[in-house]
Amino acid sequence: MRHKLIHQRLVKLRKKVAELEELSVEVETLTGSRVITGILIDHIIDLLDGMLELAPSSQSLEITRENALARRDELHNSEFQVQLNRIRESDAQIARAQFALNEAGVIIRKRQAAGRLELSQMNQLIEELAWAKMMAAVVSLVVQGHKSMGGTDVLRGFSFYKKATQCAMEANSTDERRHKLIKELAELANNKRKALSLDLMPEAQFNPKESSEA
Repeated sequence: MRHKLIHQRLVKLRKKVAELEELSVEVETLTGSRVITGILIDHIIDLLDGMLELAPSSQSLEITRENALARRDELHNSEFQVQLNRIRESDAQIARAQFALNEAGVIIRKRQAAGRLELSQMNQLIEELAWAKMMAAVVSLVVQGHKSMGGTDVLRGFSFYKKATQCAMEANSTDERRHKLIKELAELANNKRKALSLDLMPEAQFNPKESSEA
């Protein structure tokens, strides 16, 4: 009976680890943050350590743990480039991205409650996640607007820009960049600029070709 219970526990934890690995990759592209990604990987490693206590002879768990450690070391390497990409193709994908960011926030709060993070650091990271959650919607909507403009559906393009502006105005973010973002989105929606500044939206592959926003 004990062996059966341990097996069932390990099956659930393996599934949880796989979900967390996917989550860490998604959050990395949405935030571009080595710190947040590193915290999620630390959480995975802690889970694996607990699993190895239940199954100390498991080679597959050892390999998974070694891979997690290697990924954490990679994040600490200054030559490693974190790829920021907040473009999502549909409302469903935007919702999934925002859910992933919420889940990351839950883990960060749990680790702070367990004494793994300082309160000030947690607050800073939660704000980063709030910005990323807003930008997942804003960037995706702006890209859809650019595509509509490129396909000569101008009215639809402006409707996407207006929707992006509304998202930024309603978002629960206190980031100081938000004021500049709202201003530029309003200019987009009123045909006073063609693209967002690159510091706000480096995902410029769909920007209008005549645009040279910096």
